[in-house]
Amino acid sequence: MQPSPYQSLVSLLSNILDAYTTAFFLVDPKKRLLNMVALETLSRHLSPGLSLPLEQSGILSQVHKVCQKVRIDKLQESTQSIATTLPFYREGEGHIKGLFAVPVGEGAGVLYVDTKYGWGFNDKQQKWILEVAAVLQQLLAQQERVNQQIEYSRIAEFWQRMDQAAFKGASFEDYCQMVINECSQLLGTEYGFLALRERGEDRYHLFAVTSNVPRNFIHQHHPLKQGLIGHIFQTQKPLLITRLNPYAPEHFLFASGEGLPHNGTLWGIPAPMSLGHTVVLAFLSREIMDWSSDCQKAITHMLHFFQLLLEQYYFKEECRQLQTYDLSTGVLNALSFETQLESNLSSAMQKSSPFTLALLQMEPWQSLFASLPPKLVRQWQLDLAREFCAELASNILVGQMAENRFAFLFPEMTVQEAKRPISRLMDLGQQFFSGKVRVPRMRPHAAWVGFPQDGSGSDQLWPLLYQRLLTSLNPNIESVSSQNI
Repeated sequence: MQPSPYQSLVSLLSNILDAYTTAFFLVDPKKRLLNMVALETLSRHLSPGLSLPLEQSGILSQVHKVCQKVRIDKLQESTQSIATTLPFYREGEGHIKGLFAVPVGEGAGVLYVDTKYGWGFNDKQQKWILEVAAVLQQLLAQQERVNQQIEYSRIAEFWQRMDQAAFKGASFEDYCQMVINECSQLLGTEYGFLALRERGEDRYHLFAVTSNVPRNFIHQHHPLKQGLIGHIFQTQKPLLITRLNPYAPEHFLFASGEGLPHNGTLWGIPAPMSLGHTVVLAFLSREIMDWSSDCQKAITHMLHFFQLLLEQYYFKEECRQLQTYDLSTGVLNALSFETQLESNLSSAMQKSSPFTLALLQMEPWQSLFASLPPKLVRQWQLDLAREFCAELASNILVGQMAENRFAFLFPEMTVQEAKRPISRLMDLGQQFFSGKVRVPRMRPHAAWVGFPQDGSGSDQLWPLLYQRLLTSLNPNIESVSSQNI
């Protein structure tokens, strides 16, 4: 236990006055307590480190309430009277003849002195007490400045660590975890949550939490219409509940019976993004917390900075999607498919393993637009691509080479092995348009090449593949005759 910075002053005052008890109490406004931080006494009934309920501390509570000094001379020598007036003695203390209690600061503390050697304190003694009270007030102000400086230092170190992580190559997932851990540490809370609501969704999910949060919260979506976190998403306003009520039915974060403490402080801040998403940064403590405005501003600015990084991440991801996948069907676009082919070609050469490259084209596709709206044709294009992807194994690449032309890459499969899935894809294409009204008869046409027998590079495989596809599209040929399945 660290020595009290106020003890030397209290001891000096007690020796000067030849007092029976000299004590300095500080107020804890959150817990409504008077905490004894310095003591010099001859009493056997008074122990250091005492804490009293503020409203039940006798004359000290009155001094704190009215913020005026109180002097009582010729104090009644009644044990009952002493116990009521000075309850901090714990047991009856007789023969106290006078006392003097002085407020220190604006409700920050109380300096108390009593005596058994006279019927009170004379003017000179009172002046000593008031002078010491003034010095104690200066010490409190100095301590407050020191604490503020320590907080500023903690905030500066907090920002330095976050900046280093953001601009020195940390992965996005690691940065999210660091945000919630660092913010919780700065605030002194046991629990921290980063929650995200996707655009247009009526639920949200957690994507970063402190390590003590139950794992089952991470792997589920939570509805907006229940819980305090859902309320923050709905109102788009910060929420600070200083003292959660464990008996209030609505005082839970995600779901009733969630296993989190409901008797401390909850603070949640929303941040809507330009893409339509919303992120909420929330903290939960077991104890009642009272953060400074500087600390709250640091967290709020951190959320704003994180929001910008999150938007940047989503913009990059959306850009990558646009560069990689076809807008209509969601499969690889032509450029990405060709890039993937080159990569597989290099891998196949190194491993001396085969692969099959195939094209499937639906005709007469353009005739659909003569009788159907483009929106419906695009929807059929999307549905057809989804059926193709659902039919194939996950390691088979699918690309959109044109509106009605799909490419397929079958890694580590010979042409003979790939014929069966290709045949199934042609059947799916045929069945997809069967029975649709106002639709001309659509037929699938396919062609394929194999590595290495048909070529050792893409400059050989692609021309041969398109040559075979053009042959299969020859109207004089009723089916794919160049290569019978």
